[in-house]
Amino acid sequence: MERKDWTRIGVAATVLLVPGGFVLGAVLAARRYRAAQARKADGTDEPSDGEDGRGNDREGSA
Repeated sequence: MERKDWTRIGVAATVLLVPGGFVLGAVLAARRYRAAQARKADGTDEPSDGEDGRGNDREGSA
């Protein structure tokens, strides 16, 4: 393939994949924010289901 073809492939991949990454990041950030607000409202300081936080102290984890 010629360099021009690779350039077009790169531009197309960027145009198609980058917006999806922004959307995914926004969804994950919103989910984390909502979980933090729920923890704050409950008065607990433990991560909710699906969020282990920085340290994973569950049994069976390495």
